[in-house]
Amino acid sequence: MKTLLKLLGVLVVLILGALLFIFSGIYDVSASSPDNGLIAWALRTTQSRSVHRAYEKLEGKVPIPQLDDPELIRTGLVHYHEMCATCHGAPGVKISEIGQGLNPYPPELAAHGAEEPMETFWIVKNGIKMTGMPAFGVTHTDEEIWAIVAFLNRMPKLSPQEYQALVEQSRMVPAGEAPPSEHHHTHAPGTPPHRD
Repeated sequence: MKTLLKLLGVLVVLILGALLFIFSGIYDVSASSPDNGLIAWALRTTQSRSVHRAYEKLEGKVPIPQLDDPELIRTGLVHYHEMCATCHGAPGVKISEIGQGLNPYPPELAAHGAEEPMETFWIVKNGIKMTGMPAFGVTHTDEEIWAIVAFLNRMPKLSPQEYQALVEQSRMVPAGEAPPSEHHHTHAPGTPPHRD
């Protein structure tokens, strides 16, 4: 009984300490000051373990398409160039001022791409809280997200010239079809399409 009371006492002290920390305002939430020490470790570890645990549940249940399919890669390029290059950059494309102002700093994906396809799929689909990484599963189908993963798998092998050439090729429209500005993506049911 005494041990239980001691444990409850410790728990109460920890809760009160956490509440005191939260309401004190001493933790600097500004994006211009990076976290360091114990807080940086706790945030990185929590994120890493959470993502790892979540995507492990998908393995064997969600089929991975052929990530070297040229059409899938082309589709992924279009989505990546429109939505991701701003924060993550691309071959020959620097991270924008928006991306540079994020904390934590977004990874430059042109360097390493999609090292673990299922993990990358989960992150693109679900996003990560408090990082600036949105959940694209809200507006994109699984097929479109896999296309982004396929492109990320290919991107580290592209030179800046090759990347730019692919971007220009993706804007080419066969005769009789509407120009890219009039195309709409197909998104998850119930979500409004956005223009290319």
